[in-house]
Amino acid sequence: MQLFRALKDLSRPLNGLITALSVGVGALCVEGPVHLSSLLLAMLSAALINAAGNAFNDLCDIDIDRVNRPYRPLPSQRITPRAAALYASVCTVAGLLMALAISPLHALLATAISALLALYSAHLKNSVLWGNALVGAISAAAFPYGALTSGLWGHAWIPAAFALLFHLGREIVKDIEDMAGDSLRGTRTLPLRYGLRTATRAAAGVYSALVTFTLVPFSIGLYGPIYLVCALTVDLVVIHVLYQLCRSDSAPNDGALGRRLKWGMLLGLIAIVLGEWSRSF
Repeated sequence: MQLFRALKDLSRPLNGLITALSVGVGALCVEGPVHLSSLLLAMLSAALINAAGNAFNDLCDIDIDRVNRPYRPLPSQRITPRAAALYASVCTVAGLLMALAISPLHALLATAISALLALYSAHLKNSVLWGNALVGAISAAAFPYGALTSGLWGHAWIPAAFALLFHLGREIVKDIEDMAGDSLRGTRTLPLRYGLRTATRAAAGVYSALVTFTLVPFSIGLYGPIYLVCALTVDLVVIHVLYQLCRSDSAPNDGALGRRLKWGMLLGLIAIVLGEWSRSF
């Protein structure tokens, strides 16, 4: 039972759920029949690859997490690095096999995303913005990954653009929250290289672009008022996080802002679902 809990925490099930739901939302953005079996495989494969990426990321960050997140499975020694590596490998293989069962294109996309997740954890996580941008791009890919189960792109570009900006901003916020642990490793993240104020302004710039873009589907008549109400709720979450950052003289290190933004992701998915649903009336 303890091992099961450790594997669950290693996987970060809420992240996996958001990834799977993102794939499902991508399929809703296509005007055509939904191939349910292919979509379910795509959702599960994406969740497994996400779990593998989280496990590998924790393997690369054991030293940092001893400071930033000592409760995580590896620094708390609830699971061994060898077991975590095996788990990551099994999840990756299972995710790739499911992707291959959908189509060669999905297998190619899943392989590329798995490789990019490993590249991020091993080399780019501690770079200035490159790793942040890569996470945003990988998160955005979930929507066309789902849409392509029907062979079309549809409106998947809308949530993909939202996800790119949302995750880019969230990664900057997380870098700010992780400054204490990251500094011990001598990393070169944006806030450590250029300072807290510069990183906060960068996050504000990204999220200003996001807030502006959330209004586009409504302004061009693609989605209706019900979408706008939900999208504005997401914008309020983002603005609240930015306010907390701007009013602080030191970097917050409890991870609370990152967790609030995670709930903002779910609200964003609901906004797209409601937008697509309203188009049918």
